[in-house]
Amino acid sequence: MPVYERSYRNYDGAMRHQFRWWIVLEQEFRVLSRSKIFKFLVILAAIQVLVRLLQVVAYDVVIQDPNHPMAAILSQVDGIVVKSSTFFDFVRLQSPVMFIMLLFAGSGMICNDFRNNLMEIYFSKPMRWYDYVVGKTAALILLGLCVTALPAVLLIAQHNLLLPNWALFQESLNWAAASLGFSLALVVPTALAILACSALLPGQNYAAITVFMLLIANSTMAGLLAGALRDRNYLILSFPMAIHRLGQFFFEDRSLIFDLDWKWAFALVFAVSFVSLLIVMRRARRSEMAA
Repeated sequence: MPVYERSYRNYDGAMRHQFRWWIVLEQEFRVLSRSKIFKFLVILAAIQVLVRLLQVVAYDVVIQDPNHPMAAILSQVDGIVVKSSTFFDFVRLQSPVMFIMLLFAGSGMICNDFRNNLMEIYFSKPMRWYDYVVGKTAALILLGLCVTALPAVLLIAQHNLLLPNWALFQESLNWAAASLGFSLALVVPTALAILACSALLPGQNYAAITVFMLLIANSTMAGLLAGALRDRNYLILSFPMAIHRLGQFFFEDRSLIFDLDWKWAFALVFAVSFVSLLIVMRRARRSEMAA
């Protein structure tokens, strides 16, 4: 039975939102917006967006005009052409900043609530454990998508506005869907794994270090196994490599590192996400019960 039904009088005020988890999400973004480190990470994430913005403008405006004085110079630059791999590389290169941002924002999300005795405050309101889990998870996933999928889709939209073409528009829909799929494959398991460590460990630093150590151990083990057995397919046990394989699947990239089908990578990513979600749900549900 929830705390607010046993230890506190029933809440008789008006609901601010139809969805109760929205309060948790708002609170997380309110706290993050006051952090200087978070603002620095946002600026860091914006650097590649600006570079890609200049690339799209240079390709669509300058190179498409043969009379432009800069066209001959820019056409010699490698990678200036805007195509499917442009957005695959964009999401892939955003992943380190996204990971650090989620680690900073999420490693203390749950353990700090326990340390500061905020769980009783949360559940003294008409909020259930699943509202808490949805709010925390949605905050972290939205944050990750804001630095990966959102700018990728906006860049694709800008590309279509500057170079209107029906064939390009149809192709761009596939690019946007691939960017969203790759971003979700990247953000969702990362966010859930960070929240799971935050739910299990007593402090933010412990959770952040544990995530780092698990990632390094996982990649090292996969590399050693692939080297010892002389089979590159074992590299798929590496969590970053599995996500990269899913990205190649979404963007139909043929430069594969190993021969295994993308479904093996999906199975690993799904298993990590599922176990992490179970840990977070169990921890939140137990804290909802009256002691």
